[in-house]
Amino acid sequence: MRGLTSAKLFGLALLLAADVVDAFYIPSMGPQSFKPGERVPLNVNRVFSEHVPLPFAYYDLPFVCKPQDVRRPWLNIGEVLRGDRIASSDYELTMGEDSECRVLCTKTLTPAANEEAGRFVEQDYLVEWIVDKLPGATVFLKHGADGAKTKEKEYEPGFKIGAYDKTSGHAYLNNHVSMHVLYEKRGEGRRIVGFEVYPRSIKNTAGNCPDLKDKAATPLLVGEHKEAVVTYSYSVRWVEDTSVPWNHRWDRYLTATDQQVHWYAILNSAVIILLLSGVVAIILMRMLNRDLSMYTEE
Repeated sequence: MRGLTSAKLFGLALLLAADVVDAFYIPSMGPQSFKPGERVPLNVNRVFSEHVPLPFAYYDLPFVCKPQDVRRPWLNIGEVLRGDRIASSDYELTMGEDSECRVLCTKTLTPAANEEAGRFVEQDYLVEWIVDKLPGATVFLKHGADGAKTKEKEYEPGFKIGAYDKTSGHAYLNNHVSMHVLYEKRGEGRRIVGFEVYPRSIKNTAGNCPDLKDKAATPLLVGEHKEAVVTYSYSVRWVEDTSVPWNHRWDRYLTATDQQVHWYAILNSAVIILLLSGVVAIILMRMLNRDLSMYTEE
């Protein structure tokens, strides 16, 4: 009877170990359909850079808009290992309803926050937002065999927090984003198959929407040791895309190239796996030693 119990416990430990492996980041568990007029949540996640090993939670930045009531969902092990810091936002997305421009907030930056914004821009940080488990992406057009650009898209997760001019040493913060949410129709519902973000830096302190048609608008300069007033705004456009079905919506992300390996994340994941494996091994050894000692006494 004791031997049977040990076997069961051993099998349970193996299942737990398998669950740990399966718990790594799974892009999406199942399709979710939204009806026209239904609210679609937008969650903020993290900011990361290929040049800096540590990511930051989006709301750790002192120069962004933060809701009064921040809700944080439970994260699986894979999301924790990736450094995800998912939280709710005040961005309002309604399925099928385009928005030309909305003001998110107007924020006064302290001199220290202004300088920190400049450092994040200079270090080439990217921002990751999430809609229906898809990260907001920067869009690139693929090149054909002749080197010319095609109409086929590929995605790089995240979008730039700003632009840095190496010649002048000036940093410009992106304070307006145009979001294109791609969807396919399924019966009465619609499934999201793409989330594209087009950021822009526009000097705006008036607390209202800027003139988005002005292509020569002055960008928002940050990085100076003085107070600054920043108005954050956004636009939303819903686009029906019949070229990508829901079950292939990650293909555009997977085809992205020239991604630098994030060695810190790999090391962090390896250490946690070793620790978990050690815990499972210790539990199994103690169980086996206890059973062996019982049999020996009998």
